[in-house]
Amino acid sequence: MPDSAANHGVNEDDLDPTVKLRGPGVGSRRIFLFGASIFATAYAAWLMADVLGADQLTVMEMVVIAFFTINFAWISVSFFTGIVGIFLRGFGLDAITLKRLKPIARKGSLRSRNVVVIPVYNEDPDRVFAGLRASYESLVATGEIDAFDFFVLSDTRDPDIWIAEEVAWAKACADLKARGKIFFRRRAENTERKSGNLKEFCETYATHYDHMIVFDADSVMSGEAMVNMAYLMENNPDAGIIQSPPQPTGRQTLFARILRFISRVHGPTMSAGLSFWCMGSSNYWGHNAIIRVQAFIDCCGLPVLSGKPPMGGHILSHDFVEAAFMRKAGWRCWLIPQLEGSWEELPPNLIDYAIRDRRWCQGNMQHARLLFAPGFRPLSRLHFFMGVMSFGSSPLWLLLLLSSTIATLQNTQLTYSFFPSQFTMFPQWPVDRSFEMLVLLVFTIGMLVVPKIISILMVCLGRDRKKYGGVMVLASGVLETLYSALQAPIMMMLHAQFVFSVLTGNQVGWDAQERDDTGVPFKAALKTHRTIIVIGLIWGAVALFVDTAFFWWLSPILAGLVLAPWLTHWSSSLAIGRAARRMKLFVTPEETESPEELATLARLTAEAPDEDVKDGLLRLIEDPFANALHSALLPARKPDRRTQIEIGIIYEKLSRLGVESLTKDEKLKILSWPVKPLDQIMAGKKDENAKMPANSS
Repeated sequence: MPDSAANHGVNEDDLDPTVKLRGPGVGSRRIFLFGASIFATAYAAWLMADVLGADQLTVMEMVVIAFFTINFAWISVSFFTGIVGIFLRGFGLDAITLKRLKPIARKGSLRSRNVVVIPVYNEDPDRVFAGLRASYESLVATGEIDAFDFFVLSDTRDPDIWIAEEVAWAKACADLKARGKIFFRRRAENTERKSGNLKEFCETYATHYDHMIVFDADSVMSGEAMVNMAYLMENNPDAGIIQSPPQPTGRQTLFARILRFISRVHGPTMSAGLSFWCMGSSNYWGHNAIIRVQAFIDCCGLPVLSGKPPMGGHILSHDFVEAAFMRKAGWRCWLIPQLEGSWEELPPNLIDYAIRDRRWCQGNMQHARLLFAPGFRPLSRLHFFMGVMSFGSSPLWLLLLLSSTIATLQNTQLTYSFFPSQFTMFPQWPVDRSFEMLVLLVFTIGMLVVPKIISILMVCLGRDRKKYGGVMVLASGVLETLYSALQAPIMMMLHAQFVFSVLTGNQVGWDAQERDDTGVPFKAALKTHRTIIVIGLIWGAVALFVDTAFFWWLSPILAGLVLAPWLTHWSSSLAIGRAARRMKLFVTPEETESPEELATLARLTAEAPDEDVKDGLLRLIEDPFANALHSALLPARKPDRRTQIEIGIIYEKLSRLGVESLTKDEKLKILSWPVKPLDQIMAGKKDENAKMPANSS
């Protein structure tokens, strides 16, 4: 088991003790957090039972209590994680060592070989290489560039984007003078999606490196962050994964700005809390993390689940599983909250956000198949469960609300007997539990919002409040809380739909994420949310008919459902987002004092031509440089007889009808082999014309 430096042939004297990832009281931390969560859940369940059982518990009321208890347990873990994070941030303590938080002070240059890998699939090449260039230039500034290489791992299946990626790679190498430092590779077959892409890279190239830093297509990292991650890996030889908490950036729609603001304000709180109790059993989020290559190769081969997709087949959310396999083999996985300089982009609107969640839902629901698989550590199983609950809680909340509605309806039909059959001197009046109901409501809402409110207040009262919009921070926090309250029931309904879809056998496709400030027209929002609106209206009418007080208790949820299309449409507006920026609403430090990496990214993105990707095949036909580059990047092989015939047929069609006549698959077939330049295609066309008989007329 890799529990010491000796196991890895590392001399302890060569390690820097100031960055040793160890901390006291691992068991006590978890006992505290989960003990407090269990106590709070038990108290809330008792309150709910006391309220509902004031007169007599019905079967439906028992169902309500059961659903409420499960959901409250989920809330309480998040609450106490946030409270711990607030304490750590407030006192400036390191979540792992519990000592005063200090910046990493490196002693000497890096000794390891590191590679930054960027798996891409049909992404905008300009954006991908802008992020790569910003990260590369930042790394050069640290003086440690010799310890790093970059690999763009393309799974792209769009022929136009494929060629654009190759051209963008060549330009980046030339501009950065980085030939032999930045590499490009495209897979012929994209089996197992992103995890398969990384697996194939590890089998072919990664053994030349000690560690790999995994990017997403929208990732940007500072050179300091990457060097610090590699330094931590060098000095913690039992670490398999070190995860940085990426901060959201980019996108200026109102939706993205709100999400970015609260992620920047409250995200560090939750990261600190998670790191506190997870310690060396933290999770892995699939990007903006560094991985020990040999450990990954040895123990992270993903199983293929039995049965058909979506619950069977290849695992979509591979990151959770890879972290679990690391821990199973004895490696430690760390979340380091203070690793700043790590960014990612957010979806620009609620619909694109939901599309991404649909993809994640299928992957996370597959983790239910691994909950009781042999060999995994308890915290890895907990991460699997939390992944399932991140989506499974939505149908449970929906069932709770529906069962509460049914229970309320049943109670309205009850007739009270003030004088029971046995003799009594006094009537038995119905018990009033309105105070207990109020306590339960306040307790539940408090568990949901208090950590976030405290995080906002910490920013308001802190030295950095000007970076968040100054006096407007509080207004931003209030508006964000209101927006989240209205958005929550929409996401509840969408997530419940996603879970039902997965459980009924509907699998999701694999598409690139939308990375532009795309708005949602009202008609599109109305079409997406029409079912939600109908449910909200019918539900509200039933609640109003059953019990006016219950209707008002349910009104925040009903308001979110009925207002769904307007909320989605307005929040997707770029104009409203920019207006909010002018009013200093939802401002983040990256906007007021933009880091060099993000400034470079913005500059390169602005310089990129605002036009559609050119036709890849036509570019190769007309551009000798692009043609030669493409041919050089193809594997050295010869087509078999059948392939030669197929290519010949496609070229004949191309010469007669032009590029626009070819299908996507036909273009991919040609592009998989060296492409004939324009003069050869035209020569072939002349030969065909010469073979045709002259017109006798």
